[in-house]
Amino acid sequence: MKKYSSLLLVFIALLLTACDDFLDKEPNKSSNVVPTKAEHFDALLNSYRSFASEGNRDVIHGSDDYGLYTDLFDNKDIYGVNIVQFATWDVEYLPDYERPYWPHEWAKIFEANMIISNLDKMEGTQEEISFLEAEAHFVRAYSYYQLVNTYCLPYSEENMQEMGLPIKQTTSFEEAIERASLADTWTLITSDLEKALKLQRELKFDDDKYRIWRASTPAVNAFAARVYLCMHDYKNAKKYAEAALAEHGELVDYNTEMYYSDFVEDVTVGDGDVRIVYPMTFDGGMYSQNSMAWKELYYYRYLYNGSEYFVPSKELLALYDQTHDLRYKYHVVEDYSYTRGMVDPPLSYPSYVFCENGYLPSGPTVAEMLLIKAESEVRQGEWEQGLATANQLRVKRISSDAPADVINLSAVNKNEALQRIIDERRREMPFTQRFFDVRRYNNNDDASDDVVMTREFYPYNLSAIHGKEEPITYTLDKKSRKFARPITTYDITVSKGAIKQNTY
Repeated sequence: MKKYSSLLLVFIALLLTACDDFLDKEPNKSSNVVPTKAEHFDALLNSYRSFASEGNRDVIHGSDDYGLYTDLFDNKDIYGVNIVQFATWDVEYLPDYERPYWPHEWAKIFEANMIISNLDKMEGTQEEISFLEAEAHFVRAYSYYQLVNTYCLPYSEENMQEMGLPIKQTTSFEEAIERASLADTWTLITSDLEKALKLQRELKFDDDKYRIWRASTPAVNAFAARVYLCMHDYKNAKKYAEAALAEHGELVDYNTEMYYSDFVEDVTVGDGDVRIVYPMTFDGGMYSQNSMAWKELYYYRYLYNGSEYFVPSKELLALYDQTHDLRYKYHVVEDYSYTRGMVDPPLSYPSYVFCENGYLPSGPTVAEMLLIKAESEVRQGEWEQGLATANQLRVKRISSDAPADVINLSAVNKNEALQRIIDERRREMPFTQRFFDVRRYNNNDDASDDVVMTREFYPYNLSAIHGKEEPITYTLDKKSRKFARPITTYDITVSKGAIKQNTY
């Protein structure tokens, strides 16, 4: 893998810089191998660490699932100025802050393009080559979907002629890197998705784990459901969610299959110790193995938070039935702030934890497919059926000794049912999908689900938070252009200005 990574870095440098001097330099043949066989390209896709991580801080900190509070800052500066900038949707200072998410997703696209560009001369069986072709289109579509929902305005008819992403379909350095329209970007995503949907491969069970680090038929169907939901195409969203569930629909029953991990932390607070307990998906150092063992996952992607603290907002916490909802019991780790030094004076605040402190599964899951199906049914008028679909999930998440009217969602009309499903999505998938969800809620034809996000926090500048000043209100309006997060100045500079910054 080192040889392939070396080759990849060389070509990415060429791609991003388009520098004539660099183009004149030949890669060192003694330290680089040009893949020719199907097994070589298969090895590229088998390197799950190259594809799984999504260090998207705009998603982590930018939704109303994330809590930004002055009392947490006053007790122990856990945020840092960059976190605050992400959490307040800054566009003035963040462009000058180098962050890896943009180049990491383009690296994944490059590897997909390397496979696609070599299909006609690849050595291997037709079956091997067909698998690689479909999977490469899946990988490319997935990364484009992530990028377009982060750095471009939301999907809507009125935004289609706004700036999208550079369209990179080869490894050629002559290919343009200017940003195409949003319409052309989405056309590429759906075109890649159509090719990926040709993949015929079971979600295999191997060594007591599903082989979720590679594409499978249900994984592609699940991703298609996510894409069409974002595009407000509820008929297709439901269709592909059902297709994924038909092949793999097994849920984890929190009543019988969830428990606390053997890993605990004892923190001295005042005159005694407080024990911090974690879910069984957490064991203090085996995040990949634990998340891969989560049988609801179709495809292995995780949202990575370098600060190792997913601070849940008070609004998010209030959505849980803290007595009966087992997701609150196992994933909302009480007193977590003590592990971050908030012990003098003591200030207790929880964290949302799934695997390790900084990792949340973000790939499509069985639970997500049920919720996509449920939302699609509600939005198409079948609101009672939508609630029944969501309740298939609820029965596995709510304590079995809870009253029936607590376990099962109910409503008196379509709008109320829709809000029930929206709230259930937040409880089931906090942080990972909420920012993308708010984007689509504010750009569909239903005003009842619109969301305006606000924060009350201290002022700041490029390098410091002004904690002695009066807090101010930060707002992300429903149609704000700040939903298209800023590209770094560095990436714009190395493109020699070909890549344009978003306008605000």
